[in-house]
Amino acid sequence: MSKMPKMNLWIDAFNSDTCYLTNEELGIYFRLIFFAWSKEGYLPNDKNFISNLAPNSKPENIDYILKLFWNYDGSSWDKGWYQKRLLSEYQRAVSLTETNRENAKKRYAIAEPSQSERTASISKSNSISNKVIDSYFNKFWEQICYKVSKGQARRNYRKIHQDWWEEPQVLSKKYNDYYNSLKDKQYAQHPSTWLNAEGFLNEEVEVKEKMTDEEMKDWKFKGDVEMRKKGIKPLSWSVGYIRELDEFIAKNDS
Repeated sequence: MSKMPKMNLWIDAFNSDTCYLTNEELGIYFRLIFFAWSKEGYLPNDKNFISNLAPNSKPENIDYILKLFWNYDGSSWDKGWYQKRLLSEYQRAVSLTETNRENAKKRYAIAEPSQSERTASISKSNSISNKVIDSYFNKFWEQICYKVSKGQARRNYRKIHQDWWEEPQVLSKKYNDYYNSLKDKQYAQHPSTWLNAEGFLNEEVEVKEKMTDEEMKDWKFKGDVEMRKKGIKPLSWSVGYIRELDEFIAKNDS
């Protein structure tokens, strides 16, 4: 590829995930994700090299950011640390860039039509595409258990990648699993918000049956720890609870 694909920044998720970081920690966070994006989604398997990416930063702060937001691979020098979401977004961006490039080559290989023909073709294509997407959306909407803000949900459904809007049954199951896993439904994301935040990319958590209250509390805490490691933070989490999760992760991953 001659150019790197553009990097999206999801403002809501970024603010909620990093609101408690100091300015120095936030600077380290940006330095690391920007470098990883330029290196196919990975930081190298070299702590000294990573330290040089954020010069004059305290080593303990760099370790803190790595433990909070990164997973360790270690299979090679250039693939030491990665973020699941960042890596997935990079791979998808590369795929879309390559697809767009190939489509552009095919278009230019065909004789260019007149302006009126292009306008009519684009209008027809958009109309057909929206009808097709809406048919998939209707199947999704029929099967989800929490039907709120249908119009906005339809608009956000059109925005997701084609590979996903062609799988309405899979999406509806993922949303229902997410919704049913929440103990307090008042904090559940509306389908439109869930689609916009690409909640379907989050790993599913299987709920166990017949647990005692203590087992359920322990199971939920461990699930929250795994979510925190992936950079996920529901709005229901307080700053104090986030600190408790971070301290648990730092203690048990050291």
